[in-house]
Amino acid sequence: MVLRPELMPPGFDEARVARLAELADRIDGAAVGQCDDDLAEFNREAGTDLAVLDFQGISGGQDHRTWVCKRLAEPSVRPVSAITRAELVEMVRRVKAGEGAEEEIEFWLGMLAVNLPDPQVSNLIYWPGVDFGDGDDTRDLSPEQVVDVARARAAGPNL
Repeated sequence: MVLRPELMPPGFDEARVARLAELADRIDGAAVGQCDDDLAEFNREAGTDLAVLDFQGISGGQDHRTWVCKRLAEPSVRPVSAITRAELVEMVRRVKAGEGAEEEIEFWLGMLAVNLPDPQVSNLIYWPGVDFGDGDDTRDLSPEQVVDVARARAAGPNL
């Protein structure tokens, strides 16, 4: 299924992303006040207002390029008018299949979180045992089941 443009990750200028990733790498692990010029440059180029603490530990969780893409995509992660079940299912399918770069998967997870009544929808995808409270993470919900369970939660807490 082809997703409409507002459900697709934004495109990025790779030279800009590389420059911002280089700055993020220098800021990651720095002490407050140690790289104020790099931080100011990052915020100016990225259009953000991040603090040194926002950069700490990036390298322990993901590469700096992916982290930068996620920050740049944040303004695009928003509720979408008249989103359909089929569109939600397609985004879940792409996430489950690992279809796309890490930053694309992160974008779709963000879109699912803001367009479903369950902001922890990623648990249904990756850790259903945590979500259902039974510890059974071997359960593999279909994309349709993920969407239906997350949407049903709007009807009440006992679903």
